[in-house]
Amino acid sequence: MLSNGETVLMVLATGESLLGILVNGFIVLVNSFDWVKSKKMPPSDLILLSLAISRIGLSCAIIWNSYLILISFDVPTYVRIVDVFLVLSHNSNIWFATILSTFYFLKITNFSNSLFLWMKLKIDKIVFMLLWGPLIITLSIIFPMMERMHYHYGSIFSIGKERNVSQEVQVSKSNFLMLQALLGLLNLIPLSLSTISFSLLFLSLWRHTQQMQLNATGSRDPSIEAHVRAMKAVSSFLILILLYYMGYFLNYWSHSKVNSKLVSILSMSIMLLYPFGHSVILILWNSKLRQASLWVWQQALFCLRGRKS
Repeated sequence: MLSNGETVLMVLATGESLLGILVNGFIVLVNSFDWVKSKKMPPSDLILLSLAISRIGLSCAIIWNSYLILISFDVPTYVRIVDVFLVLSHNSNIWFATILSTFYFLKITNFSNSLFLWMKLKIDKIVFMLLWGPLIITLSIIFPMMERMHYHYGSIFSIGKERNVSQEVQVSKSNFLMLQALLGLLNLIPLSLSTISFSLLFLSLWRHTQQMQLNATGSRDPSIEAHVRAMKAVSSFLILILLYYMGYFLNYWSHSKVNSKLVSILSMSIMLLYPFGHSVILILWNSKLRQASLWVWQQALFCLRGRKS
């Protein structure tokens, strides 16, 4: 029987997951229809499509995990399938968002560095390789690590008859925590790249503003507006991903310390803010997606008015 707090949080988490699926499904449909219509897909649309698909999977994996927590909180065997799905969607999501941040940075900013100029020229041609090459390498490292984690996780909860079973469990706990730390370090790579992109975007905006002041140029400069929009998209990603990781570590703490279903579901609700919230910001930032969303909104209002009349 659920408590009132657990019921409220489950309703909240379910609503967030449905909104995440709806918003990202909208991005998938718009880019897919445009792909079919024009017979080609720009690199930015390919990144957005891949990111939206991964976020649909992430929303499903998180809410799936939330319901499994309610059904069998103390049973370790359920985690194998959902964890594979969660890790796959999580890592693809983080990496695709990092590629999107880097893509904005390369397209908008201007630096005289030779490596930057080479990447700026080649980014359109190597987007597909950047999306899937490092991700496949990362997953090939993570899944064997997960297999070891599940082994140690099962050992922690197993009941042994030998006298030294407590010592074995302590060893399994240590190995489990070490593997968790290694997984966390792997996630630092894409997050560091996003932070670098944001910092360089800020530097480019500052330099461009200084140049405009020297040349007495008007304030409504298209380059500045593009810089600001890109910075909003990247900064919102960094803020929401920090909230996501706060929820992730809160969920881990709830399992290892307090065994509280309420805290676990709260952590899932915090995590679900990321796949929903950042995609809404991307829709508002992208002119094509914004126009499509306005058209859908107008059609929905028209249908409502038609029913009332």
